[in-house]
Amino acid sequence: MRYKPENMYLAGIIPGPSEPSGDELNHFLDPVVDDMVESWERGIRYSRTALHATGRVTRSLIAFLVCDLPAARKAAQLAGPTSHFYCTACHCWHRSTCGRTDIQSEDWVLRDKNEVRRYAELWKNAGTSLERNKLFASHGVRWSTLWRLSYWDPSRQIVVDTMHCLLEGLAQAHFREFLGLTVDSANRKFDVIPAFEYPFVDVDLNKPPEFNEKDINVIKSIYSLLTEAVTDLEGADLQLVEDHLIDLERKLLSKKVACLRFVCIGLGIGPEVMHPGKKVYKVHWVRSLLGWRRTRPFSPESSKSRIATPEVMQRISDVIKTSDTPSFLRSVPYNFGETKAGTVKADEWRTLTTVYLPIALVSLWGEGSAHRNSDIAASRRAILDHTMALVSAIRIACLRSMTKDRADAYRTYMIDWIGNLQVILPHARHRTNGHMALHVWDYLQLFGPRLPSNHIFGQQESTLLRSYIKAAKLKCWLNRPSCPPIFREVKLLFDKFVSPSINANPSDVSENRPLPPTTKENIPEDLRHLIQVRRAVLHARTLHEGFVYTRDSTHVGNSLILYYPDGLRNVQPTPGTIKYIFETERGVCFAVRYHLPLHSHLDPFRHYPHFPARLFSSALAEHLTIVMPEWVVSHFARWNFSPQHIVAVSLSQRCIPDIGSNREQLPWLEVKKEMTEEKGLSSDVADKIGEYVKHKGGPSLLDLLKADATLMANPSAKQGISDMDILFTLLRAYKVLDKDEIQLYKNNRGVERPVKKHAGDVEVVVDHYYLRPEVGLKQRKESPSPRRCWSSQKTCRNAVENVPEQTLYYRRRRDGM
Repeated sequence: MRYKPENMYLAGIIPGPSEPSGDELNHFLDPVVDDMVESWERGIRYSRTALHATGRVTRSLIAFLVCDLPAARKAAQLAGPTSHFYCTACHCWHRSTCGRTDIQSEDWVLRDKNEVRRYAELWKNAGTSLERNKLFASHGVRWSTLWRLSYWDPSRQIVVDTMHCLLEGLAQAHFREFLGLTVDSANRKFDVIPAFEYPFVDVDLNKPPEFNEKDINVIKSIYSLLTEAVTDLEGADLQLVEDHLIDLERKLLSKKVACLRFVCIGLGIGPEVMHPGKKVYKVHWVRSLLGWRRTRPFSPESSKSRIATPEVMQRISDVIKTSDTPSFLRSVPYNFGETKAGTVKADEWRTLTTVYLPIALVSLWGEGSAHRNSDIAASRRAILDHTMALVSAIRIACLRSMTKDRADAYRTYMIDWIGNLQVILPHARHRTNGHMALHVWDYLQLFGPRLPSNHIFGQQESTLLRSYIKAAKLKCWLNRPSCPPIFREVKLLFDKFVSPSINANPSDVSENRPLPPTTKENIPEDLRHLIQVRRAVLHARTLHEGFVYTRDSTHVGNSLILYYPDGLRNVQPTPGTIKYIFETERGVCFAVRYHLPLHSHLDPFRHYPHFPARLFSSALAEHLTIVMPEWVVSHFARWNFSPQHIVAVSLSQRCIPDIGSNREQLPWLEVKKEMTEEKGLSSDVADKIGEYVKHKGGPSLLDLLKADATLMANPSAKQGISDMDILFTLLRAYKVLDKDEIQLYKNNRGVERPVKKHAGDVEVVVDHYYLRPEVGLKQRKESPSPRRCWSSQKTCRNAVENVPEQTLYYRRRRDGM
């Protein structure tokens, strides 16, 4: 709403070609401040408004100043971000302290505006330029015309712009400079650094008479080969060492025998021959040198490891090219890291940082990834964890809503990233953006998130002014009575198809609007089996709450949705793809095939709770599921993590959904501890139980159980699930399916079943020891309400050996019933 032209106040444009220096900017701000002083102190009276026929007095003020760090300092007449007075908010001082994270220190207390005002007035009242320069050097403050506003408080009203600070500042520095994720960096060879220093015989001082200048150079080259370091060696990588020695042998064999003999004699080693007196060949001298080389270091103590490799850059490019994403997600250059990719804009950095780069790096360096040795694996995992701290902080700051818990999590991640920056990446240097990023926490508390779009205006000044004037004139003309009706109709059509999220009636945004509608037609067999009708209205796409959803045959990315199964918001969202969009009496609905969850594969994304990504099976459910648009959380981005797995990344800007993760993880860990320590079960058996215990949901959970080969191999379990399928068919027929859920829980011979608080609950129990049933009815004694259904318990063989009693528990919730 704030970016609509009618809500913008264009005060003026500063002419180029150069920007004002020093306090010259005050002259351009004076007209604006004049208006704002009068509007706040006296107020402006309007003789008539839409809600007040007799008029009213209004007061206006400047709430905050938002721009990049250099522009903010110039507007407020404060020292620049590269000076020792690098912070406008707190008392932290001197460039050497940019990396401070001791936020409990008194230096982090926000500045007192009266103190800053006093410094500004001292500068203003100074008699000479020399005195002003001394005052500015001592306090970093000049007089700003903004001090004419009685409420002006720079420490609170100069808001850190997250677009410039986090995206174009820290994200760009971390990925391009600190990690070196560019093609040039990946292909560039490091300067040759010897693996060690050794006092070889000086051939210039001890030159044999038969040696010429060429032989002397050959001996020096042998010295260089013997001290050469192994490229990209981390830890005890035997394969790299052997490859290096094979290459060294090949190079030494190309040298003269006399030169090799001179080097060996200087090192005090003889030829490696099997029998004394046997003729010595070149290969024997070479073997002696190789044996000596094996006793020396293969890399310098302070070697610089290469983080960005061609393989890393290729993986990033593959993720960008092959990911399925919705159309609203800002595209990024496929050739990221190359010079010809051009300048990466702020919105592109947001997409890279919150979607593509984390996927690529986790797939390369995350849990379960393959490396040459354990040292490399530990190093890359440390770099990944450090990088994901910054990614998580940026992800939180980019949300469109804020809570105290999110703001605190943001600050925790930033402290972790700044505090470990030079520990993980010793060549990195702290900068002002890192310090100001910690102050974003203060502004998240005051104002909530703000992430402006980085629009491209071309010739910015003229384009902005002309566009503003043209739009104002056009709107004025369209509202005149003399405007031909045909132009108004054209405007409505233009708004509908070019700007569908902008409507004259705000309520239109929230309702489902198919684009475009079609007539009733025969529906496919799988959809007809789902909705039990022969003809229905099918759509290629629809609009819901400003987002476009399509079937997968129209646009794969727009068909990818995260939704609450059966509309139950107390379960984790499930990723799926829309196969059909159809319209019924209830409105527009989606027919979705969801991705099956994983059971055994470790998910490397689970270590990063504020990066909303999880692994799922690449296989889709064979059947369709009805999903209402109201159940949809957001679109998601999808990438093939492996032939059997995909990673789903939520693109929600409102929240960080708990995708497919276990919200009951902590209680289950406590139960697992009881089972292994007190009951004596093995950890493997407990983990098998945990796969069943953690689930709850509706028909989608029943489908999940049907896909479990271990469970369906047990005849009693199969029969029990079949009975529950019949139950859901009845619930669907009575249109109460959305008020029901299944919960799998543990009943480990001493842990009671969940407490039932409502009479009339219906329960079906399928035990692993007593899996099937004859269904019986019994009346609940403590309430005169309707019946309660339990399965009788009949002994049968367990589906998993040595597993205590496990229960599949179905409960009909009382929502609205």
